Amino acid sequence: MPPVCDECLGNEVLLNIEDLWKSYGEILGVAGLFMKVDSGSIHGLIGPNGAGKTTTVKCVVGLLKPDKGRITVIGRDVRSDEGFKRFIGYLPEAPSLPDYLTPKEFLGYIARIRGVEPGEETRRRVQEFLSMFELNDCENRFILELSKGLKQRLALATVFIHQPRLIIMDEPFIGLDPEGQRLVKNLVKDIVSDGGAALVCTHMLDMAERFCTSATIINRGRSVAEGSIEELKKTVGLESTGTLEEAFFRIVGGTEGGRL
Repeated sequence: MPPVCDECLGNEVLLNIEDLWKSYGEILGVAGLFMKVDSGSIHGLIGPNGAGKTTTVKCVVGLLKPDKGRITVIGRDVRSDEGFKRFIGYLPEAPSLPDYLTPKEFLGYIARIRGVEPGEETRRRVQEFLSMFELNDCENRFILELSKGLKQRLALATVFIHQPRLIIMDEPFIGLDPEGQRLVKNLVKDIVSDGGAALVCTHMLDMAERFCTSATIINRGRSVAEGSIEELKKTVGLESTGTLEEAFFRIVGGTEGGRL
């Protein structure tokens, strides 16, 4: 099992993955992955294409059933206790939104199924997040009619509306304008500062270095390095002036060609 970042010892483990295996027929998606995400951390999950990042995330949120292994979210086993879902906010790489609901209706629906108190509290949060993500002008239009950028903003609003403790996002900043990126980063940091955590799957290594406090690098479905960003650099002999990208290619590039 990979070592846990020293900076995270003593914190509450919000996400724990132990010996996760998932295959698609004869193709292994994840092969014995171990990973922890502690409270107070923004944890990056990075690796080459086909390394198992999205498969891992889908197993965590319950969209895929693992072949073997154990995943817990805030101490709840995701295979036996669906109550964990109200504690997470999830953004898939390619969000699928209902065409014939309005943003106002859809946010209200998400708030209700994620345990927000019905009635005034749900209405208050819907209006708050419509305004926050600049969706007021289209709140009563069908989602089908919205631009790609507005759909991305709506999908992101669903991640935060129920005030989750654990944020899980797969390539959240692709196609999002700088203002939207700053808003999402600030929302994540607010949750983390209150004892929550975030898991961010990304190919954007420069962003991961600036935004994440720690990371797991996976290759061929296994964790090959884990720790704080500075620890990952030191692992391959880089000084503080080195970059996460350089560390990544030294760790992965020699065996996999380093293709992101």
